[in-house]
Amino acid sequence: MAVRRRRRPFTLDDARWRLLLTGWVITLLFFGAWARLLYLQTAKADALRAQAERYGGLRKKTWTVHGMRGTIKDRLGNVLAMDVMSVSIFVRPKAVTDAREAARHLSPFADKPAAEIEREILERKRRVEQAEKQRMSGQGSGVNIPVSSSFTLKKDLVGEPARRLKEAIAQERKRVIRAIRDSARSRRPVQVTSWLDGVDVVDEPCRYYPYGAMASALIGFTDADGRGTEGIEHLYDNVLAATHGEVEGVLGARGQIAMGTRVVRRSRVDGRDVQLTIDANIQSIAESCLQEVMEKHQPAGACAIVMDVRSGDLLAVANMPRIDLNNWLPELKKHGQHVMQNMAMKFLFEPGSTFKPITIAAAMQAGVVGEGSRFHCSGSMKIGRHTIHCARHGGSRAHGHQTLRDVVAHSCNIATAQIGMRLGASALYEAAQRFGLLEKPVKGSEGGRLEKPTRWQRIRLANVAFGQGLQVTPLGLAAAYAAIANDGVYVKPRLLLNEPVETRVVLSPEVARRMRDYLRAVVDEGTGKMAEVEGYDVAGKTGTAQKVIPGRRGYAPGKYVASFVGFAPADNPRIVVLVAVDEPHNGYFGGVVAAPAFAHITERVLVYLGVPAMPDKEKHISVSKR
Repeated sequence: MAVRRRRRPFTLDDARWRLLLTGWVITLLFFGAWARLLYLQTAKADALRAQAERYGGLRKKTWTVHGMRGTIKDRLGNVLAMDVMSVSIFVRPKAVTDAREAARHLSPFADKPAAEIEREILERKRRVEQAEKQRMSGQGSGVNIPVSSSFTLKKDLVGEPARRLKEAIAQERKRVIRAIRDSARSRRPVQVTSWLDGVDVVDEPCRYYPYGAMASALIGFTDADGRGTEGIEHLYDNVLAATHGEVEGVLGARGQIAMGTRVVRRSRVDGRDVQLTIDANIQSIAESCLQEVMEKHQPAGACAIVMDVRSGDLLAVANMPRIDLNNWLPELKKHGQHVMQNMAMKFLFEPGSTFKPITIAAAMQAGVVGEGSRFHCSGSMKIGRHTIHCARHGGSRAHGHQTLRDVVAHSCNIATAQIGMRLGASALYEAAQRFGLLEKPVKGSEGGRLEKPTRWQRIRLANVAFGQGLQVTPLGLAAAYAAIANDGVYVKPRLLLNEPVETRVVLSPEVARRMRDYLRAVVDEGTGKMAEVEGYDVAGKTGTAQKVIPGRRGYAPGKYVASFVGFAPADNPRIVVLVAVDEPHNGYFGGVVAAPAFAHITERVLVYLGVPAMPDKEKHISVSKR
């Protein structure tokens, strides 16, 4: 039988020794940790810092803080162009785990078939892997063609599609989290894949045009980098442009910026707004009337200008054809770059008969002709070896004996040439300058062209007098007629609402008022009868000019520019309206092609502005015209 040893009782000394031993162990561990920390912070500091930069630095990230480009507004504050936050989809092909599944989910948002997206992902993945193999093995032709590790699948997704994409992403992330949790609970780890693998969805600003195609050639658009490339967007890019900011920080475990690591490297600066003199409602009226001209006459292009007589404000600058600015790239590919030509401000053409009132007004101002002057038109006139003719307007070329009023009303070439020769070459050239026809009225516009009179022969003087041999823009011509409407005071056109009003006197009030009466006769009894507006007295002038062959002498056969420019009400003008139609079909006379469009625009704009109709004139405006 075993003898059990008696256990020694635990004494106070035992406790003291155990406590002392524990204290020494803790002290040694502390000094060991302290020594290790000192070693790492001194001897190994450089190596660890380099390693941190190499691996831990992957958690350091730089974010772009997008500045918002300035807004373009009309005179009433309606937004014509603005920045909105959009969603862009980028794909890193090598990181995509299931190309077919990713393509299936992204197809509705990329506006591409799923099969096409899948092929693009796999093809780009193959290129990336091939480029990496060549770099690793040192093979290649010696010329390294860079292969991007990612590509843009869809840019600038806004509105409902962007919302649906974000919802789909949120649902997929929830599914992945649930799958990871289920895998952890079952203690059987499985690889969880997602169609979001290798797909980056980035919020960034994009340019949005609330009115779509309206004023497309005037407003212009921005490129993929947000720089203005056409129209106002380009002309005032230095005002509208924003400066993007930059923030740097270290990512925490949950993908957030770790506290205390956020550093602003560059502050963002938003662009400034630009407010135009354009009225969106009047612009819409002008464009809808021009659309009717396009459908009826199938021209190469057409434009319309509505200008305030007293302030020079451009209330509408309409051009046709036009494109949807929110979809500008495919539209340009379809229609060509020429659709962005601002015809109203840059199109150079011979004014033809619309220049005759300028010649006659200048002669009246100079005193070489007056109310009692009389002229005879036999239908043609010989000048040296050349012969000029009057155009047929529903009858004989000969207009017979005429007063100044008759000359303007019947658009007589012969009498206007006689007046021009009385005025003289230098005085006629100075009149074109004085009326602003040779200058650039607003930023981005073209100036008219007319060679100096030192080399003019008599035939050249006669031709220029009735509108041949010089070129003007629609905007320049509209501004010149505004001077006649404004009692002889030329007001420089304004496109920006905050620009100062610049004026100069070009005619005496008496001459201007007499010319207004002559231009009223054009509509009442002359070549512009189709410009008549029910309820209002209007004044204006028709123009039919042959097109010059670019870079050559002479005119293109069968190609014309039809125009009409006038103002209303004739006795107290508020607006100048110009319509020009390039290469129309189904008629080419200004009185037939452009005058009806002038009447439609003028009628609707006067009603919109609240200008009262004359009580002795019947006014009928259909609901469809409103």
